[in-house]
Amino acid sequence: MMSAKTITPGIQVNDVHISAEEINNEVQYHPADSLPEAKYQAMQALVVRELLLQKAVSCGICTKGQAVKDSDEVIERLLKQKITVPEPDAETCRRYYEANKARFYTSPLFQVSHILYLAPPENEQERKKARRKAAAALKRIQKDPNLFPQIAKEESDCSSSGEGGRLGQISKGQTLPAFEAVLLKMRAGEMSDEPVATEVGYHIIQVHEYAEGRQLPYDAVSDWIADFLKNQSWQRAVSQYIQILAGEAKISGFRLKAADTPLVQ
Repeated sequence: MMSAKTITPGIQVNDVHISAEEINNEVQYHPADSLPEAKYQAMQALVVRELLLQKAVSCGICTKGQAVKDSDEVIERLLKQKITVPEPDAETCRRYYEANKARFYTSPLFQVSHILYLAPPENEQERKKARRKAAAALKRIQKDPNLFPQIAKEESDCSSSGEGGRLGQISKGQTLPAFEAVLLKMRAGEMSDEPVATEVGYHIIQVHEYAEGRQLPYDAVSDWIADFLKNQSWQRAVSQYIQILAGEAKISGFRLKAADTPLVQ
């Protein structure tokens, strides 16, 4: 969480002042790679919110008091009234499917066991020690694969050690990225040929069973595609609407950039 003591200048949106304190309180809701980026996102959120609420009041959708009390509901009512987007037709949906088939492919499934030797990434000495232990265990297992569950029970730092290292069924997105990168290249009956480094330590990976992913047919995903394309159109329309409001408003202390991503979540 960012400190509320961070010094940030206030912003003026027409006749409404957004204070430095409000901005700093908002920062905590916008995690980012850097403090300046988090502060920009916080200011953007507050400016956009204020633009929409002022518009709702001027359109007679609500009073100033209602805008403060029920701001989320007021903004939703405004956008429903002002933003309309067409339903994507079947040809557009089919074209998106053909151009993005890789998105509609089920994940391969793996039955996996592993042995973990814990070592924090910042401790080079512990990393070297863990790798040596993993390499020694791997040599023993390569000579006698039946030793895998025994060594897992005796040496693995994972809770799966009690099950001989078995993790059960795994699909994409369920393991650490470095672990997954190796796993996706493996097939049934294979074992990693060297210790696999991740941010938590070193692993020996064994695949018991493998089932390939499959291409989902268009009919199975057509509704999802239609919803996705309509939502994209809505997000673009909202961003354009906010840019128009910003162009009509008098804003000081902040400049709203052109939006590549939705300005309203």
